Amino acid sequence: MGLVVKDRIRAKLKTDDTNVRVLLAHPMHTGRAKNEAEELIPAEFIQDIRCWRNGEEVLTIKCGTATAKNPYFSFQLVGGQQGDKISIRWVDNLGAKGTVETIVK
Repeated sequence: MGLVVKDRIRAKLKTDDTNVRVLLAHPMHTGRAKNEAEELIPAEFIQDIRCWRNGEEVLTIKCGTATAKNPYFSFQLVGGQQGDKISIRWVDNLGAKGTVETIVK
């Protein structure tokens, strides 16, 4: 039985800015790889990632087939306070979606 990876997020206030780290569980297939039967694995990749702080959208990331499996992102948001709610939502090219939330520490 394989290891199940879940989306994970952490947010911490550092020097009056918010550092966010997020790991997204996704295979990120390019559409160019082949399986054991030498058949192409269809493309499946995250296209859009959005971040909200306390309900206000503060960041958008566009991805493509060059993004690694189970991508990790780290970024800094200007300002913030302990207790702020950080939400991430992603959507892939097949319409699958994921969300993850945390509170700034």
